[in-house]
Amino acid sequence: MDEKEFFSKIDFNKTWDEEDWEKFFRAQDDYRLATQNKEVRKKPMSKLRFQGTDEVAAFEPIVREYGFGGVPSIVHQLQGLPFVGDEDPEADYHPATNEDPHYWGEGAPLATVLIYRDCCRFAICTSQEIDRYLKMRGPAYKKKYNAEFETLRFHANWVAINVAEGHRTGYSDDRIRGNIAKCKRALKHADICMSLLTRISTRTRSARLRRELFAFAVQLRNGLFAWIDELRDRDR
Repeated sequence: MDEKEFFSKIDFNKTWDEEDWEKFFRAQDDYRLATQNKEVRKKPMSKLRFQGTDEVAAFEPIVREYGFGGVPSIVHQLQGLPFVGDEDPEADYHPATNEDPHYWGEGAPLATVLIYRDCCRFAICTSQEIDRYLKMRGPAYKKKYNAEFETLRFHANWVAINVAEGHRTGYSDDRIRGNIAKCKRALKHADICMSLLTRISTRTRSARLRRELFAFAVQLRNGLFAWIDELRDRDR
């Protein structure tokens, strides 16, 4: 399939709202998957050892491998008329120097976004608890239920990855809607984590999964709602 066909329904010559950004992100996803070979598509998410006391630094290898990159550039081949708003939605965000020097200021590191720190900590805690729990189980149990645990690990990681990608998209008048679209994706992954934790904890009767991680997931979901509201307030 012609690579341009993946983006044929996207209007690049308008100011994008949240849905337009999501449509663009879905096209990116479809294009990336179509350009990857079968072995790469089936490759499970890497299990990385989280070390140190800084959750952002500990999670950085996951973001590097799965978040920033892996999407072939296509926009320069699609552009006809000049974009309204951002010149290139694939480019990194570089706001003006006179903007608020808070987390949306120029060059503000990802670590300044507090909700992202919480997302990293949730992903790390989830991964550590999965490894701890499965370590005490036999081969038959692991063979039967490993896929479910890995699905939980996957979605916990993608909560943080999407918030990171939202920050990378930016906070300008046009780009903040793409940021929100990524955070809405993070919210969906958090919802799936809550559902998986409910099912797994009911079967395993694990107090850590039921009380600690599930409670963490609820708090994180509420935090994401608040963060999205804050971004939308800034967009008004």
